[in-house]
Amino acid sequence: MASFFKPPRFLMRDRAAPRAEIPRTRDVVCYRCAATLPVSGYAESASCPRCAGNLRLLPLEISTGHWGSSLLTTESIIVHPEAQVTANIAVASGNITIAGSVHSMCIAGGTVTIAETGELRGGIRAARVVILPGARIIGSVIESPSTALGSLDIDAASRARPGTGPASKIDIEPFEDPLAPELPSPTIKIGSIEPKRLRVVR
Repeated sequence: MASFFKPPRFLMRDRAAPRAEIPRTRDVVCYRCAATLPVSGYAESASCPRCAGNLRLLPLEISTGHWGSSLLTTESIIVHPEAQVTANIAVASGNITIAGSVHSMCIAGGTVTIAETGELRGGIRAARVVILPGARIIGSVIESPSTALGSLDIDAASRARPGTGPASKIDIEPFEDPLAPELPSPTIKIGSIEPKRLRVVR
């Protein structure tokens, strides 16, 4: 026999799972100017007082696909294995995890991780890059460590096509390791003779 008894609301409230405690304020990093600002723990968007830019505060998880507009967040971006992403630019103040297919320029203030099932067509400019065995990278520009977050015109990069905007332009400078010891100039000695020239015999 079916029962149509509906329990009182106070009983349903007692059975509910306890809610996670949300802090009153939290600090986020602006992906436009790299400034740190406090925001409400319940806020989903905010305006940066330094650059007056609009900010998206929620983490992004893409499980199926995303086409067209850019991905911008002060948190992290996760692309699941079955997802396909095509965007002009993907910017996260935190980390970016790529387990699916991504065709975009990825800029992160944290770590960009390309999983075993991940595929990237575009580029990476991040503080750290982790590429796991099995990941596929096609025609990409990788800069790490990078200071693109906070020094890049996000609006101009969002309007540009992938690979043609200011996000893809990297000034390559010669790398000098300050920790590497200075090696003495090589000398060749044969017995007690120190030749000044070498003759190549073919």
